[in-house]
Amino acid sequence: MNLNESYKVVKNSIVAFFGKYTPLYENQTIPPFPEILGTGVVVREDGLIATNDHVVRAFNKVHKPTNAPENEWPVRALLLKRIEEGQLRIYLDILRVSRIGDFPPSKNYYGPKLGPDIAFVRVNAKGLPALAIQDSFYFEEGLEVATAGYPMGTDALTAPGYLHQITPTLQRGIISAVLPFECNSPHAFAINIMTQGGASGSPVFLPNNGRIIGILYAGLNDVSKVYNAHIFYSMPTNISYVVPSHYLTKALEILDKDDPFQLPADTKTFDSIVEKARSQSEQRDSHSHHDIQTNSTHYQQRKIEFLKPPKCNE
Repeated sequence: MNLNESYKVVKNSIVAFFGKYTPLYENQTIPPFPEILGTGVVVREDGLIATNDHVVRAFNKVHKPTNAPENEWPVRALLLKRIEEGQLRIYLDILRVSRIGDFPPSKNYYGPKLGPDIAFVRVNAKGLPALAIQDSFYFEEGLEVATAGYPMGTDALTAPGYLHQITPTLQRGIISAVLPFECNSPHAFAINIMTQGGASGSPVFLPNNGRIIGILYAGLNDVSKVYNAHIFYSMPTNISYVVPSHYLTKALEILDKDDPFQLPADTKTFDSIVEKARSQSEQRDSHSHHDIQTNSTHYQQRKIEFLKPPKCNE
C-alpha cells in the first residue's frame, strides 16, 4: 500500500472541531465554513475521537449563548464524506470529553510536566470509520510518515476570500528526531513538517498501512525582529512534535477501566446519518439555521446536520 492508497482510508476518519454557535452582528452573514478549532481522528467506531488536551480545553472558551441548553457542549465535530454527487458535511454533537488526570512521570521522564497532550471526545454516532493504532512500534529517525488535518483552520479553506477547499490537507515527511533519544518509549518525536493552528490533534500515520503512530501537538517557532524597529514576531519552522502512539494505547486502556461509557440507545449509525444526508442534499436551501436572540447579538446555530454536497468542477 502506498500513501495515495492509505490516505483514501485515513481521510475518512479525520475530524474538525468548530464552534456550534456563530455570533452575528449587524450586517454580518454566516461564514461559508465554521471556524475550525482543531483536528481529531476517529479511533473507535463507537464515536471515540482522539485529539489534543489543549484542543478540548479550548472548548470551554468557545462562546455559548446564555439561553442555550446548560448541559450542551458549544462545539461540534465535523466529518466529511465523499459520495458520488459530491462532498457531504456531517455535523456530530459531542456527548463527553475525557482528559488525562494525574500523570506520575518516571524518574527519567523528559516530556511535558502535565503529561502527554492527548484527550478523547465522544460523539453521538456509532459505526464511524475508525483508524487502527500501531502497537509495539519502534520509532527511528528517517522513517517516512504522513499527517493530515486542518492547518490554519478555516483560513486555509477560504484563502482566496471564499470557500475553495472542503477537505483536510495531507503532508508527508520523516521522523527527524526521537525525544529525548531513540528508545523503547519516547515521550515524543519530531517530524519535518510545518504546522499551524488548526492542525493540533492531527493523526500522524504510516504511509504503507495508514495506522496511527502519533498525534500532532505542537510546532517549534522561531522569533524574528522587524528591521529597524523593536517589534518581534514568531514564525513557524518545519519542525513539529508528536505524541507517540504508545501513550494513546495506554490512555485507551485507562479510559475503558476508569471512565466506561455507553452510547444512548437511540444513537444512529454513521451509515444511516449519511443516507439521510444524501436524501436531504437536494433540498433548495441546505443552510438551515435557528436564530437565538441574546441581548443585541444574534447567534446562528447550524441546526441541520447535513449540507447539500457541492459538485467538483466539470
